[in-house]
Amino acid sequence: ESRGTEAPRAPLVSFLEFLYEDRIKPMANYVKGRLKERSTPEPMVKSFVELYAQHPDLFIVQQPAPGSQTDEATIFFQKASEPSWFKGWVDIDAPDDPYQEVTWSELAKFLDGEHTFAGGRYGMARELMQRNLPFLAELSLGEVCHMVQLAIQHRRLIVYHRKMLKPIQTVLCQQLSPANGTGVNAEGEEIKDMDDLCLVLFRMLIHHPQGIRLCRMKQMIKHELCRKLSEMAFQCTKLIELFNQEPLSVTFVLDTENDGKSIYVRLGDPDKFSDHVKRIYKQANSTEAKQALQVGSVG
Repeated sequence: ESRGTEAPRAPLVSFLEFLYEDRIKPMANYVKGRLKERSTPEPMVKSFVELYAQHPDLFIVQQPAPGSQTDEATIFFQKASEPSWFKGWVDIDAPDDPYQEVTWSELAKFLDGEHTFAGGRYGMARELMQRNLPFLAELSLGEVCHMVQLAIQHRRLIVYHRKMLKPIQTVLCQQLSPANGTGVNAEGEEIKDMDDLCLVLFRMLIHHPQGIRLCRMKQMIKHELCRKLSEMAFQCTKLIELFNQEPLSVTFVLDTENDGKSIYVRLGDPDKFSDHVKRIYKQANSTEAKQALQVGSVG
């Protein structure tokens, strides 16, 4: 008799399969958000838990256990109906990092600029997915959510700032902006002498211990430290010429990769630094330690 009021099964199946592709456990609030994103009719949004419960042969509506931290139901396929391609749920809060370094490197490059993300880690993950970034093409929404969480907690690539997620260097640059009374112009304060340059390079290499590509160095210094490097200020016409001058020539190492197509700047042996350069190196480490504490309190 109740058959006439039952929801059609096909849309319920296809929507739950869509959630299984995300690999984010389909708790009620998340399901409701996804239904709204897909412009689902309001009656279904309001009563989807009851609609799924009408088909116990296909779906499990799991109520929260007594004393659990959530009061949300979770909706699953019955084991026999579960899609054969399903790879399991992603634990978005897990501390382990199964993602390739090349993917992290591409994400860091993408974040090397002005970006602001609303909606917390899910909102940021969804926006990244909508951009169809090639380096995330093989990942599910759940995996990208997990990457966002790791980027906040472990990789320190992004930070909550005024209820938005932003690249950490954007926040640091805003803290150094003229509005904060430091007098740094939009271009960034120019690097004025060799001691200043050594300090900047040491700080950059603390962030990038694997080395910095020479062709991206000026851009990275500008974005990450809000400083401007001009080789002309050191009477050089090319950036590479700078590293033939003292003390850079004995403090940093230039390595070529990709058959000489890429030049990387890497840290030399600190034990061989002059006493003067050792003091600058110590200062750089101290500055970065203080900056990390400062960023930790942002939010």
